[in-house]
Amino acid sequence: MGRSDYMSEEQRNELEAAYDSLQSNYETLLTSYETESGTLPAELKSLYSQMQQMHSKMDANHRQMMSMHMDRHMQGDKMMAEGMGMHMQNNMTGEWYNQMMSMHDRMANMHQEMGQQSMAEMNKRLSEGYGKMRHMTPSTDETSEVPFNEEGDPSLLNGESLYAQNCASCHGNNAEGIGGAFPQLVDSEWITGDKSVPVRILLHGLSGEIEVNEQSYQGSMPSFKARLSAAEMAAILNYLRDESEGDHSNISQEDIIRISNTYSDRTTSWNAEELNVQEQSNQ
Repeated sequence: MGRSDYMSEEQRNELEAAYDSLQSNYETLLTSYETESGTLPAELKSLYSQMQQMHSKMDANHRQMMSMHMDRHMQGDKMMAEGMGMHMQNNMTGEWYNQMMSMHDRMANMHQEMGQQSMAEMNKRLSEGYGKMRHMTPSTDETSEVPFNEEGDPSLLNGESLYAQNCASCHGNNAEGIGGAFPQLVDSEWITGDKSVPVRILLHGLSGEIEVNEQSYQGSMPSFKARLSAAEMAAILNYLRDESEGDHSNISQEDIIRISNTYSDRTTSWNAEELNVQEQSNQ
């Protein structure tokens, strides 16, 4: 069919080889952390624990994607609906690669600041490895074409549970952030302000420096467009807004869809300056 979401046998083999190499580096990093566990500050210990949880979820998505591509190779071309499922899985896995990149970048920066060059370099290599794998995965750069589920009812979903599944590994179980690595979400102006801001961050991601409650953070957050439906995004954001102090209006599924349509041509992540400009113009 010539669809860009399919991997040839050669592409699958190259991606698997890259993944095997990356996993070898990951195991080396785990051994180093176990050896140094007694000397790690609490913040890095917390990140180390979160990294392992995130890695487990990423690995499951990677294996699911590779299994789908193998099935397609063995069974031949499938119906468009199944092809669209593969397109979605590619992007979901790409989002996990991006999330792992962000985690290892943060850890590399922290080790660099502590003068632990070897640990910093190991994390940096892993971040770079995930970046290469993302670019090797078909259709992950076609953000505007990611299928987006607009069906559902946010009121029937458990926003707290969805947050725990998709966000807690970076932002903490109570959405209060993880030290200087990942910002808090409750009581954050990026969540409680203009509805468009948190919605666009979930849809397209966020990169570069950002200030949250007078503390600066540097890194990137991936798009969640392939992983979450409009209803799930609304449920998570409403949970965070409800947990924050003050009275904040709910974000509806229709709000998510409207904002998604407004920025349907967006193919790159946002930066803080762009979001602030838009936020001010909407107030």
